[in-house]
Amino acid sequence: MFNKINRSKLIRVFTVSGLLFSYSSYADDNLSKELVERITIAKKSLDTTQNSINKKATSLAKKIAVRQHDVKALREKAAVLQRIADEQLMSVAQLEKRVNQWSTQSNYQKQLLTSFAESSNLALDKLNQKNGEPVVDIKALAVMSAQLKAKLMPAWQEQQVISGAGAVEKVMSLTLGPVEVAYDTKALTGGPISRAIASEPRVLANIFNEQAIEELGSIQSSGAGLLTFDPTLGNAYKLLEKEEGVLGHIEKGGVWALPILFFGLLSFIVSIIKGVQLIRLPKIDMSLIDKIKSLINEYDASDDISHARLQENLSALALSSKGAQQKLFDIAYKTPISQERDDLLVAYLMEYKHKVERFIGAVATSAAIAPLLGLLGTVSGMISTFMMMTIFGTGDASTVSGGISEALITTELGLIVAIPSLIISALLSRRTKSYTAKLETNAIKLSKIDFA
Repeated sequence: MFNKINRSKLIRVFTVSGLLFSYSSYADDNLSKELVERITIAKKSLDTTQNSINKKATSLAKKIAVRQHDVKALREKAAVLQRIADEQLMSVAQLEKRVNQWSTQSNYQKQLLTSFAESSNLALDKLNQKNGEPVVDIKALAVMSAQLKAKLMPAWQEQQVISGAGAVEKVMSLTLGPVEVAYDTKALTGGPISRAIASEPRVLANIFNEQAIEELGSIQSSGAGLLTFDPTLGNAYKLLEKEEGVLGHIEKGGVWALPILFFGLLSFIVSIIKGVQLIRLPKIDMSLIDKIKSLINEYDASDDISHARLQENLSALALSSKGAQQKLFDIAYKTPISQERDDLLVAYLMEYKHKVERFIGAVATSAAIAPLLGLLGTVSGMISTFMMMTIFGTGDASTVSGGISEALITTELGLIVAIPSLIISALLSRRTKSYTAKLETNAIKLSKIDFA
């Protein structure tokens, strides 16, 4: 009975708790929805207020700008009225000073405008004249402005120029600031115009390619196209004109370039001949002496057959060797061990060494003489340059620098000849010394072999 009562109480407690939990959850949901609605309403109200403020601020800013403009105009009027009032109170001396200042300022402006018009080659005959001088007024400024605009606007004009072939022809020319180009509508050729001092304008030939000439024709016909021009304003053309070939460069060296070229040619020919000769020299067999010794050690003096076989083998070895080595072998084989054999071997070595080393000294001599001749030519050129400076002075830097550059050409040629000649001479000498050293070694060893 007691247990049943406890169970019923527990059930009631749980039921009440569940109802309370459900009610609290429902109350929380209602509260959240109410808060969200209030926040949304407040945000809309804030946006409306901000838009209203922005519109009012813009309207007020416009009104302030109008008022500021009015204030500025009133201040200018007040300044003019104040100046008029001050001038009414000025003395005669102050008024004369003011007039003199205005007159000086007017003359200065007139001089500036007149000098500008003259430097710009603007026509002044259309301006009002007073006492033989142009009057710089509003009309003059308008005329000068119109002429300047017309000059700045690119327009094709017909003028006489010297063509690339050297003939005087009339072609269409276009001036764009410092850039001036010409186009021949008949021959369909064109190029930049060069204006040298005291000479007719000349069309530079071989500057524009076919595409550049086509673009120039398009500009002349339709007014639209790509114009090729020199951004260095003529300096690149000058460099192009001064480009020269090898012969032209050598001619600037003067008379001293001739002996330098002679020694260079001599060195080249001797180097080719000696190089081919040394390459074709027969190879030295360094194992020949060991082969001879092995054959002699196998020889039996009491056996005639062994002696005959030895002679055949030695003859075969003599035939297998070539050139100077074969000659040394023949001398040692035919001459018994004696002072005569040594003398014959040494004599042949000296003769062959002289033959191999012949004319190599010419290459070394060219390598030594060429820079000296170049220095001599430079000294002669510098003397001529200083003589020109004495006569014409040092005002023209191009004369001095041009003479020095031409004087240094001989030094350049001398070094061009000397450096390869020196290298080739060293290579040829090393090759000959190595070859003759191997022959001497063979000769010393052969002089000690007894073939009897």
